[in-house]
Amino acid sequence: MDRFKSPHIQTEAEHLKVMYYIDLNPKRAGMVDHPKEYAWSSYHYYALGKEDPLITEAPSYHILGSTASERQKAYQKMVEEILKNDWKTKQPYSSLPFIGNPDWVRTKVIELRSFERARFEEWKERYKKKFYIQNTG
Repeated sequence: MDRFKSPHIQTEAEHLKVMYYIDLNPKRAGMVDHPKEYAWSSYHYYALGKEDPLITEAPSYHILGSTASERQKAYQKMVEEILKNDWKTKQPYSSLPFIGNPDWVRTKVIELRSFERARFEEWKERYKKKFYIQNTG
C-alpha cells in the first residue's frame, strides 16, 4: 500500500483541482453516488456551507467568488461538471511530488533529484567513515 505523499502545488487553480478530486474519491470508490452522501467529505463545507471545526478553509477557495454563496455555487458547479464528464479519471495526485505547469514541474523534479542525490552521497560518506573507523579501530 502506498503511503500518502503531499505534493507541492504551484497554483491556486491546481489546488482546487486536488480539492475536487479528493471530494470525489468516495464516488470513485463506489461508496456513494455523490460526494454530499459521504459524511467525512469536505464537500459539505465547501459546497453547502456546513460549518466544520476540522476544516481550515483553503485560501484557493476564495478565487471562486467574492461571497460565500458564490463560492459554494461555483464549487457545486465544478463538482457536477466533473461528475457528468470525467469523474472516473484517476489522477496521480498522491504519487506526484509537484502539481502545476509542466515546465515548472520538470524544473522542480530536477531540483529534487539533485537534492536527493547530494543527501545520499552525504549519507554514504558518513557511513563509510563510521564503518571504516569501526573496522580499523
